[in-house]
Amino acid sequence: MFIPPWSVEMSKSTQYPTGRRIAGIAGVLGAALILGACASTPQIEPTSSLDAARTAISNAEKIDAGHYAGAELDAARQKLQSANRAVSENNMMMADRLAQEARVEAELASARAESKKAEEVNIELIKGVEALTEELQRGGAAQ
Repeated sequence: MFIPPWSVEMSKSTQYPTGRRIAGIAGVLGAALILGACASTPQIEPTSSLDAARTAISNAEKIDAGHYAGAELDAARQKLQSANRAVSENNMMMADRLAQEARVEAELASARAESKKAEEVNIELIKGVEALTEELQRGGAAQ
């Protein structure tokens, strides 16, 4: 026998929202308010991130990172260009992320350049020690 749902008396537990339902509704409303607030917050140009990226690129150029770590330095420059483009398109979150990536790439280029310079100095020192060792051996054999 079929009993239509409107003819069945609802129990008190289904008539009124439970604590879980209220918490769930409150959570959804809270999330909606937070997302709405984030969306309405004006985006500010990431000046400090852009400045940090420019400074890091400039520092890398000063130590000749283009010669020792050209790929990393080029990547930093490209990301800075993309960050500037994102600012002009009013996409500040993307601009900030790209500027931070540009700074990291430039710092990597600096570190690689310093490392390769240190390697070159080390090689020169080893050659010098080898030359002195040969001199000492020849001088000892002549006596």
